[in-house]
Amino acid sequence: MKRLLRQSFGLFQTGVTCFIAVALMLAFSTAHAESKTFKLGIVTFLSGGAAGPFGIPANNAADLVISAINSGSLPAPYNTPGVAGMSISTEIIDEAGGSTKQVSEYRNLVQRKGVDAVIGYISSGDCLAIAPVAEEMQTLTILFDCGTPRVFEEGSYKYVFRTGPTSTMDNVAAARYILDIKKRFKSCIRNQSELLVGGRTLGMTLSIQ
Repeated sequence: MKRLLRQSFGLFQTGVTCFIAVALMLAFSTAHAESKTFKLGIVTFLSGGAAGPFGIPANNAADLVISAINSGSLPAPYNTPGVAGMSISTEIIDEAGGSTKQVSEYRNLVQRKGVDAVIGYISSGDCLAIAPVAEEMQTLTILFDCGTPRVFEEGSYKYVFRTGPTSTMDNVAAARYILDIKKRFKSCIRNQSELLVGGRTLGMTLSIQ
């Protein structure tokens, strides 16, 4: 459990680092030249089974890192308040409810709330649903935790990025590690059918001969 908490916290911090780099570029565009606030949408599980190990730690990371950015208390060279002089304001959305609801929430974030970028999404189903919508709306979106490799295997995006590894990478690495330390194994099978994310069971069986 502690490992999952640290992983979720760390993945969100990586997402924020990517966001800072892009926000610095956006800060000098015409659209943001006179703006004093960068509006950031945060989407993570605040309720349901995935909230405890994934969503709440990510939300805590958002509070901690964004507060540090706005106060200028991050380590150098990020120790000036805000991003290129802009403070960050957030709109927090609960990821619970399924992909159809999340697509509606995403459109609301962009069209009604006026966010400049979105960081979020733990459920692989939500990531697959959100990516083409983000591209359609031309809004920077950073997927920080979903494990599916299909987002970029099945599509190519200009406005969508991911900052965490896919479940394929994790499982192949684990399998190869076991084979390396247990030479007597002829094959290795890793089954993650028990993993629950967003109320769904994500099943994966990896076999290496």
